[in-house]
Amino acid sequence: MKQALEKLHEINGYLLENTKEEHGLGLLNGKLGLSIYFYHLARKTEDQKFLEIADGLVGEIFEKLSEAKLPTDFENGLAGIAYGISYLVNADFVEADLDDTLGDLDDRIFKFLEDQKDKLPANLRNGLIGYLFYSLDRLESSLKSGHISNTYIFQKLAAGLLNQLGQLIEEEKLQDREPQLFNIFWDLPLALMVLAKAKRLQVNPNKVERILEYLLPTLLSILPILHSNRLYLLLGIETVLKEIDNTVLRKHAEFLKSCIDRETIFNSECKSLNIHVFDGVSGLWLIVEKLGEITGDSFFIQSDDLVVNKINKSVCWGKNDFHDPFKKSIGLVSGLSGIALTLLENLSEVANLKLEKKSDIVKV
Repeated sequence: MKQALEKLHEINGYLLENTKEEHGLGLLNGKLGLSIYFYHLARKTEDQKFLEIADGLVGEIFEKLSEAKLPTDFENGLAGIAYGISYLVNADFVEADLDDTLGDLDDRIFKFLEDQKDKLPANLRNGLIGYLFYSLDRLESSLKSGHISNTYIFQKLAAGLLNQLGQLIEEEKLQDREPQLFNIFWDLPLALMVLAKAKRLQVNPNKVERILEYLLPTLLSILPILHSNRLYLLLGIETVLKEIDNTVLRKHAEFLKSCIDRETIFNSECKSLNIHVFDGVSGLWLIVEKLGEITGDSFFIQSDDLVVNKINKSVCWGKNDFHDPFKKSIGLVSGLSGIALTLLENLSEVANLKLEKKSDIVKV
């Protein structure tokens, strides 16, 4: 794993150089996603300087939240930021009372959703699926904290969003056909994940089951052309099966699994440029990890070498000007943070990942 360690060290250098650049604050493409990576890096290396960088980024985000005219969406806006802050608190990276900390963001999101009622698309980036991820996460946190009024508010919000999503599905406005290339933003698997979480949290469970019944013929008729898309769809189905027992859907999940060849995914379908979470090996690694966690199936034990070698040998690390924007991208989904986190999780020993003198001058 020497090459992986060297590549991670190289990526850390790029990320450290870009911490003070003008980037968005958001979860998927901005500084909140970057902070999540540095918190994981600090925990694994036990290096206080990485922790200081992560804390500084979160401080900057909170400082700018009140003054910035941010969108409310999940990709770059307030819903994703609230979801990311909740992740940091629940992972014990940050100490905070979520109901107090996110109160202002919640109010701004509620106002937007009230104004945009019945006008939102289905997708994760700026649509209902993203807002459902946010509202269900906030509901789960409120249930844990025992905040009764917030529990009621987020149950009502999530139920309303769920009804709207069901309407769009019936109107065939959900992207259920597989994308031509693997894409983490494919609506269908993401919709299955939010439906499963709504069922687990008992948010209008009867409605969830009706939506799933409506989707069942589509699910049973789909065998994606790409093995990578088969894998992603399988994750969505397995997430549902964890909450709802359905014999027919279970058989289809087993059929999908039998039709997946991971070597084809990593050696043929993922080209040299495809190493991000958004469209490449980092996202597929995350999917396989989640499938292993949900199913406990040894089929989903990772082949780390496939992932690490693909990242190491990518042409993205070339030295010509064409690759400069890539090296300045910080995002979790479409940038270096997600790639670095993938490498970090695949390394058992990271003691040598220390800040060099060049990086020590970075102020956050």
